[in-house]
Amino acid sequence: MEEIQPQSGNNDTAGHENSGMVSGPADPLSEVTVNTANMEIHHHPDLIHKKKHLKEYLIEFLMLFLAVTLGFIAENLREHLSEKDRAGIYAKSLYEDFTTDTSELHKLMIFTNEKITGIDSMEANLSHLGDRYRDSILYRSVLFLLSTFQFDNINGAYDQIKNTGSLRFFNQSIVNDLNSYDATSEKLKLMEDWENKFLFEKVASQAVQMFNFKVFEDIGKKGPISHEMYLKNLNSESIDILVNQGEIIKRLRVRQLGQQKILIQKANGILASLKNEYNL
Repeated sequence: MEEIQPQSGNNDTAGHENSGMVSGPADPLSEVTVNTANMEIHHHPDLIHKKKHLKEYLIEFLMLFLAVTLGFIAENLREHLSEKDRAGIYAKSLYEDFTTDTSELHKLMIFTNEKITGIDSMEANLSHLGDRYRDSILYRSVLFLLSTFQFDNINGAYDQIKNTGSLRFFNQSIVNDLNSYDATSEKLKLMEDWENKFLFEKVASQAVQMFNFKVFEDIGKKGPISHEMYLKNLNSESIDILVNQGEIIKRLRVRQLGQQKILIQKANGILASLKNEYNL
């Protein structure tokens, strides 16, 4: 049998042909075209700082100092203007209150003087009883003894200013005058309370045993006296008690009159200060 020899040459040729037909992977960088014409070049900053001179530090410090100082001054100015506006509003309210107070004090002083005169008249007429004309005068004088008129000061603005700490908006002289007026007013009210307590507990209980209180109502209405002006339990003891009680009330009223005059002076002083300070 003939041996069949392998054809190696053909196989090599085929292998070369096959190797020529198979291509390897394409290189992407070989096909990229880099356009450097319009590219921006960024330079790294110089990280080495130059040493500043002392003059530069001083200028920076001065600018910072001026900025802080001007801000502080502007804030203080704003607060000052705001406080000044509020002080003007409070001053107007105080002026109105003290104007009303002075008017009431003048009325109170008139009443106090009339009451003191009425008590003197009562003491004189208690020694001349039985004459209808004198009896009517006696009734009127006893009515003055029993009557009361208290000072009701208008202190709403002052209380608001004091309670909110707004007295600092006013200069110290005005503050001192306001505090002094308030202290004197409280003293007067205390005296009035003493008088009222004595009137209702002592004088009224004594007078009701001696006089017809319906006559007091007639006199208060300023019309004709339509009730009997009787005088009961009149003896030396009851008369002496009533006279002594009248004397106590009179002395209390004299002391009150002194405080009323002081309040008038202080109120007028405050009004003058507010008017000058705030152009009221």
